[in-house]
Amino acid sequence: MNWQEILFGDENYFFLAEIAIRSLIMFLFVFLGLRITGKRAVKQLSIFELLIIIALGSAAGDPMLYREVGVLNALVVFVVIFLLYWLLTKFIEHHKKIEALLEGKPFYVIRDGRASKESLTHKELAMDEFFSALRVSGVFQLGEVKAGVLETSGNISLLFYPKEEIRPGLSVWPDYLSKKTDYVAQTDVYACTTCGNTQKVNAGEKTRCSHCLQNDEWVKAISESASQSEYF
Repeated sequence: MNWQEILFGDENYFFLAEIAIRSLIMFLFVFLGLRITGKRAVKQLSIFELLIIIALGSAAGDPMLYREVGVLNALVVFVVIFLLYWLLTKFIEHHKKIEALLEGKPFYVIRDGRASKESLTHKELAMDEFFSALRVSGVFQLGEVKAGVLETSGNISLLFYPKEEIRPGLSVWPDYLSKKTDYVAQTDVYACTTCGNTQKVNAGEKTRCSHCLQNDEWVKAISESASQSEYF
């Protein structure tokens, strides 16, 4: 039994300092990567929690599989990661600006039954994923929703209109969305397929949305709610 190999693998104890530096660099790289790519894959865990799982899972797995990786190497990774996590948590507790930078801030996806202005340029949540989340929440059309907020966890919080205040809106169900067109057959109130804005569109005319200013495809605005629809 070679205790040098068990504790240090093929390296000496000077390599532990390099492990600490490598852990710091990789922690920063992984964190920056998660912040750049956004939270599309983070639904229940915070960025810090997911990062801890990834970093510690790798650090714990390698010494189990490879003789050349020492147990103390993994221990240094654990210590460095937890120290960084503790320091960042303390910074977040005392500095709101740092909290906003590291964790992000919740923002409105829907305001008054249509996409908010800020969400039109925000790319963290694709439209098909957003519609899917609304369907899971029992939403039939956007006119039911007074406000929708994308939380820092990646979840969506919804505030519904009272039943008597529900307005016509864009249906989030595939059968309705597949009927989009840039030339409508009859003059009526239609919903923009990009932002959900509703406006009057004249038959045979190509009309650009007055809210998002980037779409000219429409579907008939739906007045009924989820409880009134045949889909539920």
